[in-house]
Amino acid sequence: MRRIALSLAALAVVSAACGDTGTVVLDATVPADSVPAATAAPATTTPPTTTPPTTVAATTAPPAGIVPGEDAEVDEIVTAYQVAFDSSSSFDEKAQYIEDPSGLESTVEAYLQTGEGFGGIEVLATSVTISGDEATVGYDLLFGGNPTYPNLEGSAVRTPDGWKVPRVVFCGLMASARVPCS
Repeated sequence: MRRIALSLAALAVVSAACGDTGTVVLDATVPADSVPAATAAPATTTPPTTTPPTTVAATTAPPAGIVPGEDAEVDEIVTAYQVAFDSSSSFDEKAQYIEDPSGLESTVEAYLQTGEGFGGIEVLATSVTISGDEATVGYDLLFGGNPTYPNLEGSAVRTPDGWKVPRVVFCGLMASARVPCS
């Protein structure tokens, strides 16, 4: 039970720090008097030892399931998602990765401003499943480098110009960011 209490305390620290854009420091030390009486160890046990803090930095490295350079189509889809949903990408950069980007200039401008308020918005693709000319993309949405909305799912379509994010998917994420898009 003590191990569970320590794990829950560490999880609470991580959860509280998720909104921070810097490094998260976890301290696994939990004073004995903070453990509820029902789970506290008998008074005859050795006092807990102090564990040095562990530093965990936010990461945007590709997950183990996607290996850059292993599959050119997967790489193209990942790039399309990264550029289309990165709040620092310009309209011209995004346009080549969005199916039918016409008229989205003001949407992209508003998204750039929204992203600044969150320390940047970006996507980390976690999985890509290709079936013919369509693909399902699993991804996490990161605010300020922190995975704020994990385990999201979208799609990509193969066009004569390469893999693209469908306009409806792009606008769906923009609507979630409270950015007008049609």
